[in-house]
Amino acid sequence: MKRWWPTLLLALFPLPAAAELEALTFITEEYPPYNYRQNERLEGISIELLERIFAETGSTMSREDVRYYPWARGYETVLSEPNTVLFSTTRTEQREQLFQWVGPIATDRVSLLARRDSGIQLNDIEDVIAGDYRIAVIREDIGAQRLQEAGVPEAQIHAAMSGASALRMLERGRVDLWAYGEDVAFWLMNEEGMPTTDYTPALTISESDLYYALHRDTDPDLIERMQAALDRLRERGVVGEILGGTIAFNTEEYPPYNYRGADGTITGSSTELLRAALSAAELDAEFRLLPWARAYTEAQLRERHCVYSTTRTPEREALFTWVGPLTSSTWAAFTLEDAEIEASSLEELAELRVGSFREDAVGQYAASQGVPIVVASAERENIARLRAGVIDAWVTGEQAARYLAEEANLPLRRLFVFNEVELYLACHPSVPDYFIARLQAALDRKDNTERPL
Repeated sequence: MKRWWPTLLLALFPLPAAAELEALTFITEEYPPYNYRQNERLEGISIELLERIFAETGSTMSREDVRYYPWARGYETVLSEPNTVLFSTTRTEQREQLFQWVGPIATDRVSLLARRDSGIQLNDIEDVIAGDYRIAVIREDIGAQRLQEAGVPEAQIHAAMSGASALRMLERGRVDLWAYGEDVAFWLMNEEGMPTTDYTPALTISESDLYYALHRDTDPDLIERMQAALDRLRERGVVGEILGGTIAFNTEEYPPYNYRGADGTITGSSTELLRAALSAAELDAEFRLLPWARAYTEAQLRERHCVYSTTRTPEREALFTWVGPLTSSTWAAFTLEDAEIEASSLEELAELRVGSFREDAVGQYAASQGVPIVVASAERENIARLRAGVIDAWVTGEQAARYLAEEANLPLRRLFVFNEVELYLACHPSVPDYFIARLQAALDRKDNTERPL
């Protein structure tokens, strides 16, 4: 018997077409580094990832098809209009049943940010209420919702039109705190040319994952296709690539901050701080130990390279994007313990042979003050040169000098201290802004006790 019945049935009743992403309307807002508009083009982690999802599912859509709305309007649209998608949206217990979800995209930590010079210290939300602090928020943003849920009085809440306007309110003292995503806040500070070190997270109020939020009646097949595509991209490492990929972190032998340990791995206080911050921020970096001059030059000239622990000076300021501070360093002048040398200022070293090493900020500063510097290729060489009498004195960071002298069993005598500086990670401008923002936020959290609501 001929099997013509299936063919006839397919002709009369064709199978429904597979769900296509073109049926959806995608909406985003200004929330860098995840999604934002730059030169009339949508950019950011979530935008890049969405385009990869489009390609993975065979969709003809692109970032040009994404609508750009203020957050409150986008949020209300996806609540009320079928086949709409809003991103990047924090997935919370309160929102769980309002939408369907595809993700996660990334983890977002929302904090109350304060000016560092404000001296504001917060242990919990009760301190916020008791202090009657004025707080900038974006309407319907997760920061505003968290404060409302925590019972912060409306009188303390001040709505801003955008993250940029909230930042200006905080900068100008119109508010005391700003409730916003840390990554986004630090990204905006960098974009506005404002020192990120002037601000600090005072209290964490939310830590959640960001998702694509879809209207709750969206076709489940579309949800499944998007999620499967995202999962495949994550398995192939595409998400990590979009988040910044691997950045080279160059450093040198400069204990106790950075040096090669007995097991051959790069360690030190600055190194371990950076490793912890990278892990917390879900970022990758390749640590490389080089002579300082080469490490510094590569970060200055090669894309996706950074160097630490680096003194931030006016001459270097415009050459790099800065992350930190990592630690502080005391600059001092040293001589041998039994040397017949006395000096209490840099001017008194002018007639002596004074050691430093290539591209070192300490030696460069001393040279700018008229001190003749005998330059070595590496800091450790100055220990041997001091012992051999090739140099009379040595200018360097006090912590490094003590460490290296003890290692070489060489008794030193400190002549005087002449500066106190902070050390940073200095990055080539090509390092993605969102990499910088996430790493800076993670470092700042190391200085604050995290007590989520």
